[in-house]
Formats: sequence, C-alpha cells, structure tokens
Amino acid sequence: MRLFKWHLVPKDELQKLQALSQHDPHAAAPERSRFNNPDLAALASNYLHTRAVLQAEIRQLQTQLAQQSSNGISSAALATEQADAEAQRTAARLEHMRSDFVAAASHELKTPLAGIEALSDALQMALQDDNPQTAATFAQHITAEIDKMRRLTESLLDLSRFDENPDADSISNLQSSIESAVIMPRRTAATKNIELAVHIDVPQTDAPLAKVSPTDASIILDNLLDNALHYTDTGRIDVQLALSSDEKSWLLVVRDTGIGVAEVDQHRIFDRFFRAECARNHNPAGSGLGLALVKKAVERWQGSIELQSEQGRGSSFTLTLPRA
Repeated sequence: MRLFKWHLVPKDELQKLQALSQHDPHAAAPERSRFNNPDLAALASNYLHTRAVLQAEIRQLQTQLAQQSSNGISSAALATEQADAEAQRTAARLEHMRSDFVAAASHELKTPLAGIEALSDALQMALQDDNPQTAATFAQHITAEIDKMRRLTESLLDLSRFDENPDADSISNLQSSIESAVIMPRRTAATKNIELAVHIDVPQTDAPLAKVSPTDASIILDNLLDNALHYTDTGRIDVQLALSSDEKSWLLVVRDTGIGVAEVDQHRIFDRFFRAECARNHNPAGSGLGLALVKKAVERWQGSIELQSEQGRGSSFTLTLPRA
C-alpha cells in the first residue's frame, strides 16, 4: 500500500488537480507544470500513473469476461445440442421397445385366440355328431384358453400401470401379504408332494411394514410362488422374510428345488416375454411376463431383486423392499 503525504492545498491548485483528473494521463502530463507545489505535482503525477494502470487492468478484465461469456455460450450451446441428441436417442430406444412390446403382446394374444377358435369349431362338430362327452372336453379346453388369455391381459395391464408413479404413502404388512399369498399355492404344492414352508424372522414387537402397495406386494408374491410351483416337481419351496443387516430394508427370499435357470439365460430372465428353453419345455403354457412383472413392481418402490440359480438344482430370488 502506498502512503501519501497530505498537504493543505490552495483552492486554485485543487481546481487544477480536479481538472487534471478529467483528462487522459498522457495528454494531461504537461499540465503538471501548472502546480506551484512540487509535492502536489508529484501527487498528481502518481495519481495519473495509477489511474492509467487501473484502466488498463479494467480493459483486460473486460476482454477476459467477454471471452469467457462467449465460451460459456458456446459450451451451453454444445451441451444443449448433446442433450437434444441424447433425448432423440432415448426416444428412439423407447419407440423401438414399444414396438417390440406391442408385437410380442399381439403374438401372445393371438395364441389363445387361435386355440379358442379351433376348439370352438371342434365343439360344434362334436355337438352335431351328438357326442356330449367330447363336446364337454372341448368346452373345458376353451375355458382353459380363456383363462390363459385373461391372465395375460391382466399382466399386460399391470405392466402398463407400473409405468405410472406409485402412491408414496402406500404401506404393506409383508407378513400378512405372505400368509395370504401362500394359501392357494400350499394346496397346489400338496398335490405335487412339495413342501411349502414360510419363515418369518421378525421381532415380535415390530410389524414388517414395507413401502409397497398391497396390490404390488400381492403381484410380487403371487408370481414368484407361481413360478416356483410351475418349475418344481419334487422337493420344497421356502419363503423367508427378515431385516437387512442395516435394518433399512426387508429381505424377502423365495427359494425352490426346481429345474433352475441356465447361466446363459440368467441375464435375460426378467425380460418381458423371455422364456428359457428349459422353461418352455417344462411349462409350455407360460407367458414369460411373471418375472418381468415382479422386477417392475419391486423397482417402482425403490427395491431390488437378484437371482441365484443352478440348472437342475433350483433357484433363489432375493428381494429388498424399503422399510416403512
């Protein structure tokens, strides 16, 4: 910091200094000789020099700011172009997925419709031939195809609903959901000599409440149990519920001793309409939507699902659902 020596400046010389400050420092330099006081003349000279330096720095800063602003506009324009391009790519991918989904759904719906049409023709022929037993058999097959079509339609509607935002305030008691979900599967398991066991590892004073709607909890459990029953011929099915290690989530495990999933197919097991070759051979009537529904339902509540499986030795699905 510079220290200046202060003087009492005569009024006429102060007016000269003020006039000098309004001029360009180089053009005003000869005017310094007008000051009678040498200290005041030195002060004027120092002032003019300092002002010139500061003005130069200000001009330099203005130039830099102008360049940065220009660069900023260019960067913003580039970022906007990149965002637009990414949005277009995303839209194209979504449109491709939508087209694939519509095509696959149409194909899946045509299958039971074709079956119903063929069975209806056969039923009419049986009635014309006055063969009520054969007609009754065809009627049962038609009912089965209608049921298959109904379940497929419901699955498609659920998939469409999962694209909507869920009610953030929804809560389910997972223990109650499990107890309700296993009622019918237990009967089916009994007919196949399969044991279906439930293990609830929850503190007695703490209800297992999760951030998931009762409807979605039912869809998750129904499809996992249905999947286990379809692909398990002997052994057992276990349903387990416990707290995660950090106590922030519930761990739901559905394990079976069924046919398992080949390692090459495991990365696609949650894709819509995908069915592994062993699954198609074992249960031709499946739609390939069950596990896709489970994954969508779990993820819309910020949960996760993992598969551990070995072909010929069974599968284990582990889900995490946020604790309420």
